[in-house]
Amino acid sequence: LLAAALGPRGVRGDIDNVFPVLYANNPVSRHVACAVPAGAASVCTLAGFDNATRLLDFLITSMPGTGSLYETSQNYRTYGTDPKYAPTPIQVHQLPFRLTDGLHRVVYVPPSDIFPPEGRWGALTYVVQESDSGDMSMPAQVSFSSPAYYIAASTFIGGADAWTITGNIHSVVPTWQAFGWGLLNRYIYSADEVQYLDLETGADRTKWYFEAPAGKFYLPEMASSYGGKVKFTIASTYGDFNHLNSPLDFITLDCASCNSGRGMRIVRFADNGLEWDGRETVVEVTIAAGNYWRRDPMNTALPFTEATECEIASVMSGLTRFRILGDFTKAGEGVALDDVSVSGSEMQPVFPLKCQQGCPCSHDSRFARISCCGSSPETYYPIK
Repeated sequence: LLAAALGPRGVRGDIDNVFPVLYANNPVSRHVACAVPAGAASVCTLAGFDNATRLLDFLITSMPGTGSLYETSQNYRTYGTDPKYAPTPIQVHQLPFRLTDGLHRVVYVPPSDIFPPEGRWGALTYVVQESDSGDMSMPAQVSFSSPAYYIAASTFIGGADAWTITGNIHSVVPTWQAFGWGLLNRYIYSADEVQYLDLETGADRTKWYFEAPAGKFYLPEMASSYGGKVKFTIASTYGDFNHLNSPLDFITLDCASCNSGRGMRIVRFADNGLEWDGRETVVEVTIAAGNYWRRDPMNTALPFTEATECEIASVMSGLTRFRILGDFTKAGEGVALDDVSVSGSEMQPVFPLKCQQGCPCSHDSRFARISCCGSSPETYYPIK
């Protein structure tokens, strides 16, 4: 029975499940993001960890959808000179591909003669394996980001970019404005269509939001955005910003698979330096613990708590919803939004190692995985 619970190679699974969830806590392949300029080969260093400091093999398990991936050349490994990459690229039929570079480096060459993308060029996954025992890590994400370290972004150059409006009565698609206005240059816009006021507080009982599209922002490689930033430009066309709603959940990030599948939401309120009075503003928030992110209890009877690093990390690794508040005032307002981006940190890897190793699961503390982060019974569970 114990052998069945541990599964292959000592990977733990839940013995009370017919189809147990397997999760390897050691070794660990780290999530990383590497900035890639247009028309240049870029070296990206992968990272692994083992509790016993055993030697690890690095295996590429999936390829980026665009561009070419290479091993480093012998002259680059020895002298650090160009060309950086080997004569032939890694091919899909070679997967899983074992790296031979002792420093665990790969070279990514983006498609030629095109401008950098709004977000990342592409992404790959890799694992690390201890050769003697065969112990293998969970897959890690590598984002080959834009030169500005963007993993996902919308500049609205050619349209609304599949963004939507939620919380309004009629509008579900923002208006795309094909002209410049201050820092805004081709942007999206929406206005409040309903004032459903709480007669006791005077605040809106429902609020409207700009909501990001799934195809650009809800990606596995968003895990490498921990330590990076959420950034956007916002301006109001009208509205009485002397009478604000409360609370002002400025940025909201959701993960459906977090908290043992119950879902988890973290919020950055318009406070502690993030207050907004309707004037044109570039908003920039670091995606890491200690930056005033709060966990939503999803229960009005319970208080918001400070989001831990593992709660933030798990939400970013399983992001399923990203919203920016438009409904700031108790009456009507019009709000314009431009240049939304989620970027990684220049320093890599930043994703917390202990979070990748997993959080104890509330149903059985012997097991740990990242989807269990936030499920501690000492915190709370949302009411279904």
